[in-house]
Amino acid sequence: MNLPNRAECEGSRTLSHCVAIALIAIAPSARADCVDGSRARTPQEQAFADKLSASLRAALPAAPAPLWLEREPQVVVQPACKDTPVGRISALVGANYAASGHYSDRVNVTLRANFAYPGAKDLVLGTMPKTPAGFKVHNVVVNVDGHNTQYVESLTQAIDRGRLQTLIDQPLPDAPPPPAWTLARPGQPTTQPTASAPSRSAEAPAAQEAKEADPKSAAIDQAKDAVNKLRGLFGR
Repeated sequence: MNLPNRAECEGSRTLSHCVAIALIAIAPSARADCVDGSRARTPQEQAFADKLSASLRAALPAAPAPLWLEREPQVVVQPACKDTPVGRISALVGANYAASGHYSDRVNVTLRANFAYPGAKDLVLGTMPKTPAGFKVHNVVVNVDGHNTQYVESLTQAIDRGRLQTLIDQPLPDAPPPPAWTLARPGQPTTQPTASAPSRSAEAPAAQEAKEADPKSAAIDQAKDAVNKLRGLFGR
C-alpha cells in the first residue's frame, strides 16, 4: 500500500481520516518479520516486556526550555515470532517534544532496547551480540530527530546516559525510578505522568490550539509523525 502524500492529506476531509490512512499503510510493518506468524509471549516474557517498557518510558529526558512534551510517550514491544527464541525481547519508546504547534519546532526522541541496526547518528550504549541471551538488555539506542538544530542538540544533551546505562546487562527493576519528564507547557501547571498504559489523548495546549485553528495542517503533521515513527520501528 502506498503511503499518503501531502496532497492526499490536504484532500482528506478530517484529521482522523488522514492519520488513519498513514496508520493503515504502515501498521503491517510491525509484523513484517514474522514470516511464519507470531506467537503469544510466555508469562515470564510478558513480565520482562512490562518491566522493559516501564524502564524505557521513565528514562526519557525532561523537556529543556522552550520545549515541552506534547503527549505521554508511546511504547511498542516487538511481537514474538514463532521462531523467536524465548526471552528475546526488543522494545522502543517514542516521545514528541515541541516548542510550538509548528511541525518544524518538534523533535522526536526514540529509545530502542536490543536494537541491532543503529543509524550513523544514533547514540549507542552497550553492545548487541550476534546471538543475544534472553531476558536481558544488551544495548539501548537513542535517536533524536528534528528540523531545528538547536532543539535537537538541547534534547541530545538532556539524555541521561547514566540512567540508560543502568538498564544494560543487569536485572530490570520491578518499578523504575520516577521519570524526569512531565506533561507541561512552560508556564503551565505540571501534569505528572500516569503509571498506566500510555494515553493518546494527552496533548500540549499549544498543539491542541494549533489543531483547532488549522485542522488541515494538523492532519498533515499527525500523518507525518505517524509515518516517520512507524517507518523507523525496529529499523524496518
